[in-house]
Amino acid sequence: MIVWMRRDHTEDQLAEVLRRIEEGGCRADVSKGTERTVVGLIGDTKRVDENRFLELPWVERAVRISRPYKLVSREYHPRTRRIEIGSCVLGDGSVTIMAGPCSVEGIEQLLPLAEATRAAGGQILRGGAYKPRTSPYSFQGLGREGLRCLAEARERTGMPIVTEATGAHHHLGPDGAREEETVLDQVIAQTDILQIGARNMKAYGFLEEVALRTRERELPILLKRGEAATLEEFLLAAEYLVHNGNPNVILCLRGHRGGESGRFLRYTPDLGAIPVLKTESNLPVVFDPSHATGDRRYVRSVALAAVAAGADGLLIETHLDPERAWTDGQECVTPDTLREIVEEARKIETIRSPELLGPTSG
Repeated sequence: MIVWMRRDHTEDQLAEVLRRIEEGGCRADVSKGTERTVVGLIGDTKRVDENRFLELPWVERAVRISRPYKLVSREYHPRTRRIEIGSCVLGDGSVTIMAGPCSVEGIEQLLPLAEATRAAGGQILRGGAYKPRTSPYSFQGLGREGLRCLAEARERTGMPIVTEATGAHHHLGPDGAREEETVLDQVIAQTDILQIGARNMKAYGFLEEVALRTRERELPILLKRGEAATLEEFLLAAEYLVHNGNPNVILCLRGHRGGESGRFLRYTPDLGAIPVLKTESNLPVVFDPSHATGDRRYVRSVALAAVAAGADGLLIETHLDPERAWTDGQECVTPDTLREIVEEARKIETIRSPELLGPTSG
C-alpha cells in the first residue's frame, strides 16, 4: 500500500500517518521528492484499511500496489531513483559509462588501463577481483590483491570502482591460501558499487545478507539479471534488496539464454527489456553489451542501441591488449573503441525522448 501526502502537509501530520502504519503492524518507508512525499507500507497490509489514512485531510490518496514487486515499482515511486556515485548520478537522464577489465590481472595491467579508460570517457572503473567461474579449474580472481589494485587505481584516477562479491565464503587465492575475511566483507569495505552477478540473482539468502550489511551506508548495488530469469523474477530479486533496507539498487541487463546456440553470440541481447524495466520499475537500468554479445565486433552497435532504448548506463569490458586478457578477451574492446562508443553515446543521449527515460525528478 502507498500513502500519498498532500503537498502542504506538516511533519506532525506525517508522524501521525507513520503512527497509524505502525499501529497496523507494518513499517513505513518514506520517500520525499521535490513535489511529493510518498509513504510505503512494508509488511502484511491485508488487514490494513486504507480508510484509516484517507480520513486524514492531509492525505491525498492511499492505494494498494497490484504488482508482486512493490518497492521497486513505479506505482510505489513514479520517479526514477537517483543514485550518486562520486561525481556521477545514475537515473538523472544521462548515460554513465562503467568500463574496465573483466579480471584484474595485477597493478601493472590495471593502472595504465584505468588511466586510458578515464581518458576515453569512462566514469566508473569496473574490474573483477573475485570471479565466479563455471569450472573449478578456471582462474577465480586475484582476490584480496585484486581489491588492493582497484583501490590504488581509484586513488590514482579518482574513478569510483564497481566489483563483484561472489559470495559470503572465504576465497582461495591463486597460491591456494584461504583468505581470513569473507569475500563479502572485503568487497563491502573497498568498493563504491557492489556487483551481484547473474549466477547469484536467485541466491535469495545472499541478497538479504548483502542488503542487511550495506543498508546503513546505502552502498549502491548493481544487480545483474540471471541468464534465464524472467523480468518479473529479476524485479523480485531487486525487491529482496530494497525490502531488506538498501534502496540504492541498479538493474543490469547482460543478455539472456534464448534461441541463440552460441555460434554467433554468447547470449541474446535483451535490449527490449530496457523500456519494459524503465516503465515498470523506479530503479536505474544499465546494459552490459560485452556479456550480451560475447564478441567485441558487436559491442559498439549493441551499446549504442541500449542508449537509444533508454539505458541509464553502460558496463563495458575494456583491455589494452584483449588478445592477451586472462578472461573474456574476445568480448573486450580497446580504450580507442571505448572512446568511439562514448562519443556516439553522448550524441544519442542528447536526442533521446524523455518518455524513454521515465520521470527523472521529483
